[in-house]
Amino acid sequence: MTILLVDDDVRGTRRIGDMLREDGYHVEVAFDGATAIARLTRDPLPDVLVADVRLPHADGVSVAQYALFRHPDLLLVFVTSYPEAVHRATWRAPPRVLTKPISYADLGAALPEPPARGRRPPPSGGGTEGA
Repeated sequence: MTILLVDDDVRGTRRIGDMLREDGYHVEVAFDGATAIARLTRDPLPDVLVADVRLPHADGVSVAQYALFRHPDLLLVFVTSYPEAVHRATWRAPPRVLTKPISYADLGAALPEPPARGRRPPPSGGGTEGA
């Protein structure tokens, strides 16, 4: 299962990406909307898009709408401080929306299980709040 993780918080995005990889996901990362859209022009497409709304060069809602044009069954998860922007857009099926700050457990609960592997228990203490 491939996740495209899109957020302009470089440090937090890398940290979340590393944790997802440890849990068995294949993770690709983009730090702005234009890079995410460029990635979405190539096959194979990701199975899941996890994106912030406020991004440089193209907002997360635009990235998600393009992703759905290319892959209508894509699972969308927004991780944002601006959930109202997601709710204002028109969606065929409502995306999952997590309001920042989130923990890794919050994100894990919004994702399907990685293939052929159960999810690790969330780390105790030192979570990824604010990622």
